[in-house]
Amino acid sequence: MNNDNESVKKERESIFLNEYLMLAACIFAVVTSIISYFFIRNSGDSFTIFVIIVKLVTTIAMYLAFRHYNWDVAKGLMGGVLFCLMYQEAYLVLAKLWGEEDFDTYLIAGVQGSIYLAAAGMSFLMTIIITINHFFINYAKHGNPENVVLNRMAIIIKFTVYLLLLGSNSLLGLPASVLWNNAMQYLTDMAIFLLIVSIESQFDSFKVLRKELLMEKRKRSEKA
Repeated sequence: MNNDNESVKKERESIFLNEYLMLAACIFAVVTSIISYFFIRNSGDSFTIFVIIVKLVTTIAMYLAFRHYNWDVAKGLMGGVLFCLMYQEAYLVLAKLWGEEDFDTYLIAGVQGSIYLAAAGMSFLMTIIITINHFFINYAKHGNPENVVLNRMAIIIKFTVYLLLLGSNSLLGLPASVLWNNAMQYLTDMAIFLLIVSIESQFDSFKVLRKELLMEKRKRSEKA
């Protein structure tokens, strides 16, 4: 009977509670970051190289902190990764596309260029929402189910936007090295968000487990 209950519990467990998925997401982010670095190292774009390195180091540190049960450090590094992603997208949307009026290049490309511009703006907006929610979810004294739901919705939308970015990026008439670098960075960001969702899901499961243990302890003390 106990075995049946355990098997049912395992079936109901979220895939994001799987530690192998976390490891796979971290390794994938590392590999795509390294490939992206090789595509851009000779371009002279020091800002993008800096972002790739910072994002890579912070992601690895976040994973290792969580694995060594330094949860407060992991939450802080998670916020750091999100800020890095937000700054990267702000640079693309506000400084490059809008500030340098580089969007003309994409508008000339037609429908795929317009989709790319819209997706880039939407991606930036979703990252802002996810970053703000990160602090409400992980640093509040009490649970925030509404923020968790909103965060999950924003991440789902963001993944859809990443698919649009990957598709429209492949159709743009940019040099092959630029297209591959963009694609690798979007895949890296997808892996990072997968890792973030997994770590947040682990935190949620620990909170639930702690609540259950406290309830059991309270029941025992009442019986005594």
